[in-house]
Amino acid sequence: MTWYTTFADEDLTPMIAAFNKKYPDIKINPLRLSADKIPSRVLTEQKGGKYNADVISGNSSYVGQLIDAGALTAYNPPDAAPLPKGIDLPDGFETYTYVTTTVIAYNPTVLKQKGLPVPTTWEDLTKPARKGHFSVNPGGINWYDAMIATMGHDKALALAKALGDNSPTLVSSHTQAVTQVQAGEPIATAMAYGYKAASLKKKTPDQLDFVNVTPLATGVDLIDVAKNPPHPAAAKLFVDWIVSQDGQQTIVDQTNHTSLRSDVTNDTTVWDIAKWPPAWSRAHLPAATFNQEAQELKSAFHAP
Repeated sequence: MTWYTTFADEDLTPMIAAFNKKYPDIKINPLRLSADKIPSRVLTEQKGGKYNADVISGNSSYVGQLIDAGALTAYNPPDAAPLPKGIDLPDGFETYTYVTTTVIAYNPTVLKQKGLPVPTTWEDLTKPARKGHFSVNPGGINWYDAMIATMGHDKALALAKALGDNSPTLVSSHTQAVTQVQAGEPIATAMAYGYKAASLKKKTPDQLDFVNVTPLATGVDLIDVAKNPPHPAAAKLFVDWIVSQDGQQTIVDQTNHTSLRSDVTNDTTVWDIAKWPPAWSRAHLPAATFNQEAQELKSAFHAP
């Protein structure tokens, strides 16, 4: 069974091993892709008559494009937890792997050396003293859409432009953003994923810390069976396991991602809605809206 996914390479082996403890006869072939590369890869293959993927998982902003293109198969796993109120997806495509939060991460040692206070809001990163000392990700559509949901389109765009006008470093992934900050250059990033920042903080607390901004920009990552999967039974069984209590706890334990299941224990430094209420990005953006937001964010951040 072939799995196209955005899970980090180092997380795939232990997750697949956990699945194979229960289903030893199913071989999983993972292909790790960045979220923005999944739609073009799948659509190009399918247009050429090649149906290589059995299961596809990734950021909802991009998997949603495959839903609209008819590149996925509707399936309702029997033990899937319901999506939170406000997340709207078509029937048969409501299955998620985890939720992600976007936070500000910073290097506490270098920040102290520079005599700068801890940035606690995105607006803090627009101040002159932060110029050139932080990074942004022009592909962070989930963050931008959450800002639009929170403050309205015009204010969200103004914030993005203010960040872009303060000479940020451009990064191509959220992982790259936090690893650069961990190394000390730049000092901070506006678009770290909370799960990754928390994991690195545990390993190198002098080199990385993070702030959960209120309200907390939050998105959902989806998992679906591909259209015409070569191994449909195995694909559905794998999705069943991913959304189950066993699969979700494995994801949390192995990757520090967040589950919405009530019977799963999450990292409370990343997810505590009583402290940090989520601001949800839309899980299913219409193509025209996605394209508009992608272009606006790229332009605001002065990305090539």
